[in-house]
Amino acid sequence: MGGAVTALLGLLGRGQVDLGPAGAGEYLRGRRVLVTGAGGSIGAVLCRRVAGCGPSRLVLLGRGESTLQWTRLQLDCGQVVLADVRDRNRLDEVFAEHRPQVVFHTAALKHQPMLEQAPGEAVKTNVWGTANLLAAADLAGVDTVVNVSTDKAADPSCVLGLSKRAGERMTAWWGEAGARRWVSVRFGNVIGSRGSVLGVFARQLAAGAPLTITSPDVDRFFMTAQEAAQLVIAAGGLGEAGQVLVMDMGVPVRIVDLARRMADVMGVDPTMVFTGLRPGEKLHETLIGSTEMVVAQPHPTIRHVQVDGLDPRWACDLLVDGDPALIRGRLGLLCARMAGADVR
Repeated sequence: MGGAVTALLGLLGRGQVDLGPAGAGEYLRGRRVLVTGAGGSIGAVLCRRVAGCGPSRLVLLGRGESTLQWTRLQLDCGQVVLADVRDRNRLDEVFAEHRPQVVFHTAALKHQPMLEQAPGEAVKTNVWGTANLLAAADLAGVDTVVNVSTDKAADPSCVLGLSKRAGERMTAWWGEAGARRWVSVRFGNVIGSRGSVLGVFARQLAAGAPLTITSPDVDRFFMTAQEAAQLVIAAGGLGEAGQVLVMDMGVPVRIVDLARRMADVMGVDPTMVFTGLRPGEKLHETLIGSTEMVVAQPHPTIRHVQVDGLDPRWACDLLVDGDPALIRGRLGLLCARMAGADVR
């Protein structure tokens, strides 16, 4: 594992971010912890790290039975729960049975081009599913919730970013209502995760095919899954109600440079084909929105941004049937409502 992480960081041209005691999760010792999306790339790494913190109970929740079981076998601990965050009744059953005190919410649909084509699915999982999870956690009296978001939620321009921004705002609303440590974290791209650009490049290079890149100037923030897991755990100990926590990931990496470094490692001289930005895609991402301000920085590499709460009832009124452009527009109007405009 260590060698693989070093290799990934080499492609990024930087060293590992170590959050030290903040990411050690001492507050998890002896507590009941539930992780959603436990079979996912981030969820699985997070579960391994949480397991090392000594929780009294670790609940692995997910809807993919094969990936969920694989996470369970790797850990050799924890209780597997097959459930979908879209099902509120099932979540209430799970929370009543396991009574978690800390919840890490990683379950999401995350692939931007697919969500542009099917925005209703983004609403069902990333908006309604998150609303279900938060309501179930509130009913069960959970005191710490960390919602995993994305840098695309800062000044969102795509369905993924819009749906995850709604999740940030709903988390803030619930946290402030109960004065609890309910926070969100924003990630850049998790390098090496399932579906990441590295896998695409590796297949293209191995096949001798051209590398397909949207633009020669596009860049992205990247982090490893291990760094992501550290940030999630740190957020549960450092954040305050209504905050979004952002980790310093260094300078953005140009995708062209990443492709060249990977080609060098594989000993290939590639051809690059530029396909153009896809719908909703930005040339450059940002970690903090243009209207957001940093309100605290209790750790040298973590900044806190305060976000306005969003009553989940607004989010749950979203339409998911009909033309994708209509659904996408409604998501955009929801973000306007977050800033004080009326969507009705």
